[in-house]
Amino acid sequence: MSKVKVKNDMTKGKEWKLILLFTIPLMIGNIVQQMYNVVDGIIVGNYVGETSFAAVATSGPLTLLYLALAFGLSVGVSIVTSQYFGAGKKDELPVAIDTALLLLGACGLIFTFVGILLSPYILKEVLSVPDAVYPAALVYIRIFSFGLVFQFLYNCIAAILRSFGDSKATLYFLIVGAVLNAILSVLFVLVFKWGIAGAALGTVIAQSTCTFISYMYLRKYYPFIKGGKHWDTKLALTMTKLGLPIAAQMCIISFGNGAMQRLVNGFETTTQGIVAAYGAASRLDSIIFAPMSSFQAGLSNFTGQNLGAGKIDRVRRGHRSALIMSVSCTIVVSIVYGLIAETVVGFFGLSDNSLVIGVEIAHYFVMFYWILSCNMMFSGVLQGAGDTVVITLASLTSLVVRVVSGYTLAHFGLLGYSAAWVPVPLGWVCWSAIIYSRFFSGKWKDKVLVGNLNSNEAEGAIL
Repeated sequence: MSKVKVKNDMTKGKEWKLILLFTIPLMIGNIVQQMYNVVDGIIVGNYVGETSFAAVATSGPLTLLYLALAFGLSVGVSIVTSQYFGAGKKDELPVAIDTALLLLGACGLIFTFVGILLSPYILKEVLSVPDAVYPAALVYIRIFSFGLVFQFLYNCIAAILRSFGDSKATLYFLIVGAVLNAILSVLFVLVFKWGIAGAALGTVIAQSTCTFISYMYLRKYYPFIKGGKHWDTKLALTMTKLGLPIAAQMCIISFGNGAMQRLVNGFETTTQGIVAAYGAASRLDSIIFAPMSSFQAGLSNFTGQNLGAGKIDRVRRGHRSALIMSVSCTIVVSIVYGLIAETVVGFFGLSDNSLVIGVEIAHYFVMFYWILSCNMMFSGVLQGAGDTVVITLASLTSLVVRVVSGYTLAHFGLLGYSAAWVPVPLGWVCWSAIIYSRFFSGKWKDKVLVGNLNSNEAEGAIL
């Protein structure tokens, strides 16, 4: 085995500094990744038209669903590799890495076909996309689906690199992909006049390029991942067991977005304006979420490495540091967003009633983002420990509260179209109750896979 220099060993040193240094490039990378959809929305909204932007926006829950599945399954990979890495079990990493790549690559291919074949049914029957925007939405989502295999593979590679503490590399890859996506979107939409299809095609090409570059980097700079055995069924099942609850959590969030999108699509007055406004606000939400989700990922990997090394006290100190940093950052970003909401919502080509509704949504959510930030920090510890089922339960509870409240308010004609977003913070509060209870019970410590546990205990921890 070749000796490899560790990029960021999180089992030694000041907890807050390690998490922050790991999180900063990851945060920038997450924002850059979110810019894929934002750039598409801005270009389509300004140069193709509000109807086309509404088509991109209304297909948003479906694109987020695929991303949720890719990210969730990659978390299962990250939990295994970070704990192996923290425990010093580098001899077991080669087959784990190859198994993960094969597993997520196969999932990506499956969902590529699912996306192409089932998009008409999902858009029409599940999301109730208005007839005026349905044809464009179908074109966008079908082309987007061709890139799903690359999306799954990239998330897998990024999770592996993050588990080794190498968050800077993922940032560089995402910058390359985002810049390429912006260039291709401008070329295909403005120059070639391919409309919404050009925006989707640019995204697919950018994603595939980013995946190829990241794979070459992984193979070149981490030679210890080259092993003779390339597949381990038991390990694949372990990753799946760990990743599925997180994937379910992310899917639940996406289903919640889809359910509320359907509610928005169903309003009879100014439908297109509401769809466009809700879509713009959702895209901006994804950027606001980037800092807190980055701190969660940083804390999760920090937790995984330190639990693998048997250093639980460091996990607790790391959690406190991450909580303070994440909430502080979220509050600052929320204030800035609230002050410039009209300007940034207007970037998507919205005007008149659409712009007013978009700003209304933004001003409402900036008051509550800090709650979600707290939730994600507590979830980060549970995620790094492998205690992922509770996170799913909390997300499911949040979804039920959100959807039931929204549809009930709409049914009785209360709050008008704002019924689609007013109940969301209430769902976050319910999420808090479950996550906090689990964290303070200390039971997440029993879920560690490697380190001080014997083989029988490790097997029981993943069930």
